[in-house]
Amino acid sequence: MDNALRDPSPGTEKLQLVPVHEASAERDRQWWRSSVIYQIYPRSFRDLNGDGIGDLPGITAELPALAELDIDAIWLSPFYVSPQKDAGYDVADYCDVDPLFGTLDDFDTLTATAKKHGIRVIVDLVPNHCSDAHPLFQAALAAPENSPARDMFIFRDGTGEHGENPPNNWQSHFGGPAWTRTTNPDGTPGQWYLHLFDSTQPDFNWDNPAVHDEFERILRFWLDRGVGGFRVDVAHALIKKTGLPDWGGRADGASSEGFPGEAAPMFGQAGIHDIYRSWRKILDEYDGDRVLCAEATIDPLDRLTDWVRPDEMHQTFNFAYLHHPWNA
Repeated sequence: MDNALRDPSPGTEKLQLVPVHEASAERDRQWWRSSVIYQIYPRSFRDLNGDGIGDLPGITAELPALAELDIDAIWLSPFYVSPQKDAGYDVADYCDVDPLFGTLDDFDTLTATAKKHGIRVIVDLVPNHCSDAHPLFQAALAAPENSPARDMFIFRDGTGEHGENPPNNWQSHFGGPAWTRTTNPDGTPGQWYLHLFDSTQPDFNWDNPAVHDEFERILRFWLDRGVGGFRVDVAHALIKKTGLPDWGGRADGASSEGFPGEAAPMFGQAGIHDIYRSWRKILDEYDGDRVLCAEATIDPLDRLTDWVRPDEMHQTFNFAYLHHPWNA
């Protein structure tokens, strides 16, 4: 049969006829719909140079064995330049490989070898925050208040008579306030900066177009090197609610009595979707159906469908499964 099924009932609109070979080609193009993706934590995968730490050449050496598993892609946890305060999710340079793991040449060899085995390479992207060692944040610390350099991040004056208290009551996922106070060049206490995670991981200010430009540059850097797509870390946190209001709910933004997760001011804001629409346009410029996958905790579950609309993410994690009771 060469045509798709149609609704034969009178008075109803017929489904569009799609030749079977075209439908099959579309499924092949959207490889991510039925793919098997193998996650690799580079530090512990394989150590090829004998220094006790896994590396990119070690991954390359194991690609033939991975190909025997009939996988479609590998997802690499962060391998960027980093102080490694949070397993590499504290990025100091988004466009280079940490010497712990090798070099950019090693990465290029990995992707080229993977391609020969029919394996795509997906990389982790961390757009909500960077390392406090990142040159942009170091420049922000050295710059005066209300400067363009500081506007790359979220700096605020403190509350209290002398600004001695954090700007709001948000809590870090790693415990304690989500704010750290800076010290001015003259030794006096300065402004506070936001970090939803570790104090060494300042949040970017996604209300600033310059941050958008920087990450579009980073996307293209890796797409030009042939990556198959990006797993986007903490994808739901980029935009914060205007005014940064206090929050009485859980620090992780999940729902609790009286505080639905959808109301959390630090997560799931509507403006996030414009960011991912712009990213999707960039990926669509490249051949090979490059993918975006969101690590996004979205509550309630029916809101998660907004993330996988045709012009946004291709996929998203479904964290609801983590909280579902298990009964064999």
